[in-house]
Amino acid sequence: MEYTIFVPVIFKEDKLQKVNSLLSLIESKVSKQKKIIVGIYTNTFLDEVLINQLKLFDDCQVFIYPNSNFSFYEGPYIEAVTKSIEEFKPQMVVALSDEFMKSVLARVAARFSAGFAVDCFDIQFDESFEKFIFLKPAYGSNINAKISIKDSPITFVTIKSKSGIECLYKSPKNVGISRKQVEIENKAGQISFIEKIVIETIDNKLESAKIVIGVGRGIKDKENLKYAFELADLLGGAVGVTRPLVDLGWADKELQIGQSGKIISPDVYFAFGISGAAHHICGIGKPKLLIAVNKNKDAEIFKIANYGIVADATQTMKSFIRVFKERLEKC
Repeated sequence: MEYTIFVPVIFKEDKLQKVNSLLSLIESKVSKQKKIIVGIYTNTFLDEVLINQLKLFDDCQVFIYPNSNFSFYEGPYIEAVTKSIEEFKPQMVVALSDEFMKSVLARVAARFSAGFAVDCFDIQFDESFEKFIFLKPAYGSNINAKISIKDSPITFVTIKSKSGIECLYKSPKNVGISRKQVEIENKAGQISFIEKIVIETIDNKLESAKIVIGVGRGIKDKENLKYAFELADLLGGAVGVTRPLVDLGWADKELQIGQSGKIISPDVYFAFGISGAAHHICGIGKPKLLIAVNKNKDAEIFKIANYGIVADATQTMKSFIRVFKERLEKC
C-alpha cells in the first residue's frame, strides 16, 4: 500500500521561511518512497513567483485552494483540510507548529478520531516496527521523548519552526501544481468580526538571524537590554531573551527563545547572563560558535559553550560594544 503524507499549509508570505524549513525536514526524513501532497489554503491569488519560493521536492504534488472565506478564524480551514484528507486519504498529516494551525488540526484530528503529536522537533522512521517516531522535549526539556501513535487511522503531527534541516535547494522534478476549488460555507457560528488592530512588533528577524545576542536575568535590569540591541546592530544580528525576562515584563514574547518560545539556529550565539536551563537550550539549536558570559562559574551554559567568560554580563556587553566599534572604525 502506498504511504501518503499530506502537508496542509495556511499561506502567509511572512511564514514562507518556516514552511520551507518544514518541507526540508520532510524531504530529508520522510519523502523516500512516500507520496507527498502539499495543500495550500489562501484567500489571495498566488502567482508563480510566490509558488516558486517554496522548497518543493521531486515527485511532489501541490494543490492550491483559493477561497475568499478563509479569514481570521479556524472554521473555514477546518472544513477545507477535512475535505482534503477525505479526498487524499493520507496515513500521516504533517504541519507547521504555530498556534493557529494547532487549533485547526486538533479539531480535524478529533473528527477522524486520530492521534495528534504537537510541537515535535524531529521525525524518525523505525525500520523494525515500520512506523514513524516523533521527538519532542519533555520533563522541562531534560529529555527528548519518543512518541509513537498506535491504532489511529491517521497520524497527525506538528513540527516547530527551524527544526528542519537546511538543504541545498535544487529545482525539483516531476512536481505537479494545480488549483482546486473547495466548497466552504460562510458561517462563523458564534464568532463575528468587530475590528482589526495591528500590533506593532519589533523588526528583529530572530528566527533567520545568523548572529543572535541572547540575554537572561543576569543583566539585572530592564534598562540594560539596550546594550544587547546595540551590540546586535553592530554585528548585524538579532536579540533573543529567556522566559524570565518575558515574565518580568522586560521583553516582548516575540523575543523569547526556548521550548515555549522560538526555535532558532544561528551560526553564532552570545549568551549574556543566561544560566543554561534546558528549556532555553533546546531552542538555540546547534550554533557553530557559542560564547557564554556569566558571573557563576558553575553555570550550566558553560558545559556547552565554545568559549566561557566568568564576568558580569552587562559590563562584558559594554566592553564588546566598545571593541567592535573600534574595529569597525578602522575598517
